[in-house]
Amino acid sequence: MLFVTLHGGNPENDPHKNNVQAYDKDGNKITSSVLDDSENALLNELRCMCLAGQYLYVVNANKSQNSVLCYEGSGTQYKYVSTFASSKACNGILHPFDLTFDGLGYCYLSSQDTNVVTRLMVSADGKTGRPAPIAAALSSTGTFLAGTFVASSEGTLPPHATTPVKVPAGLQYSGPNATTNKKHSVRGVVWASGHLYVVDQPAGTVKIYDITGKYMGQSNVVESPVHVVVHNGSLYVSGGDQVLTAKIPSPPGDFILSPIKSVKVKNGSGMVFSNSGNFYVASRTERTISKFDSNFSPLKFRCKLNDDPEFLLHL
Repeated sequence: MLFVTLHGGNPENDPHKNNVQAYDKDGNKITSSVLDDSENALLNELRCMCLAGQYLYVVNANKSQNSVLCYEGSGTQYKYVSTFASSKACNGILHPFDLTFDGLGYCYLSSQDTNVVTRLMVSADGKTGRPAPIAAALSSTGTFLAGTFVASSEGTLPPHATTPVKVPAGLQYSGPNATTNKKHSVRGVVWASGHLYVVDQPAGTVKIYDITGKYMGQSNVVESPVHVVVHNGSLYVSGGDQVLTAKIPSPPGDFILSPIKSVKVKNGSGMVFSNSGNFYVASRTERTISKFDSNFSPLKFRCKLNDDPEFLLHL
């Protein structure tokens, strides 16, 4: 079974609730509402979903929400437990995108508008996260948002001025332009082999940071990277019209992402592997999900969506 989050339309002009949808092994929709309707959580612009321990964590990205929500359940029914983290308690969380846990009591959350990766300390019961100390690799005399683990190279972003960190250690940022009115900033994050991998979309790279937040290297430049996942010791990156992969470098350092020739997808977004090794990847603009076997040969899978897909989770 696949869980899917959707972009949520244009919430600034047409605010509404959206939810996690579930699809079966053949791509048929099971339900449009995996998450319960709780008065404590307005669901709008859902992004990353992550199963950790007994909970399902869901990123709620709308600027009036800016939160990570915690749910508990099974099958296609999950009930609200708590607001794990939000901008009210951590000013680094603004338009959050992706979330990853390190298994050491911390999680890492990327936020597009602040262009930072925030590190949060996970409570013993897993229900809340609070900002961890600023990464040791960052200047002790600098000004950073709460919990900053990877900082921005642009110091004038909201909610207030911070100390810019020079690239490549600092994340690049490009503001809205006259043609598209879109900004480009940090996107996917994943913890693997004791290091954090961060998609720096404006730079066109995936960067590596150690447990102290020290920059260790990066990939070659690729087109519009957005999502990153890890499977069987390899990284997989989507965002352009192809999926790229590389073995996790050991020791950590610069590495080369190469396209998987048999996987073609228009404006790729969420990716996930099943326990049997099947690979699913969504197309944001075509509103479809494609399925491949463990050798990346296409499989029959007709899954059409009613909105732009963001993240996938296989259960």
